[in-house]
Amino acid sequence: MSKISFEAIGGRGKGGDGLLTILKTLSYAALNKGLNVAYSSNYNPETRGSLVEGTTVISAGEIVSPVVESYSVVFAFDKKALEVYGRQLKPGALLIYNTSVISDGQPPEGCRPLGMPISDIAIKMGAPKLGNMVALAAYIQATGHFSINELVAGMKAYLPMWRQDLIPQNKAMLEAVLAIPLEDLRLGKVPKAA
Repeated sequence: MSKISFEAIGGRGKGGDGLLTILKTLSYAALNKGLNVAYSSNYNPETRGSLVEGTTVISAGEIVSPVVESYSVVFAFDKKALEVYGRQLKPGALLIYNTSVISDGQPPEGCRPLGMPISDIAIKMGAPKLGNMVALAAYIQATGHFSINELVAGMKAYLPMWRQDLIPQNKAMLEAVLAIPLEDLRLGKVPKAA
């Protein structure tokens, strides 16, 4: 497992994409590892499906602000996210984006693009609402920063009691996706649900 010295993770999508769940899970998993975390989000809770943006900064050292000028990881759940956050990627940054929705987007030069049909994969695997876990598992594969157990502990730390029943499904999806090579994920080659 690789260590994090500093990671600025950002993203954008629509309410229901699960971006904030990804960012909060990573935040609490990092806190449980003794790292410092700053989290911020911007969303309209009154309207499901409206704009959602967020940032999680993870550091072994002090964090002055959750506001960053560039990102080392971006989750792009829509084309606008690719356009806006793509301009803010550090050289060599990881860009995870949903080709189920972004069919004609072009990742910027100098990043590590990981485009995959996130929504289609979740549907094929029998859990259409868990595209965020597909993206999170891809992040784990690409970075090696957290184990499944660390992420599950993160979910347990912040999910309210009435949402704890989602954790077994999330864990199962993370395990299933981690068993699939990244190249197959890029191509959407995944087993269909039984």
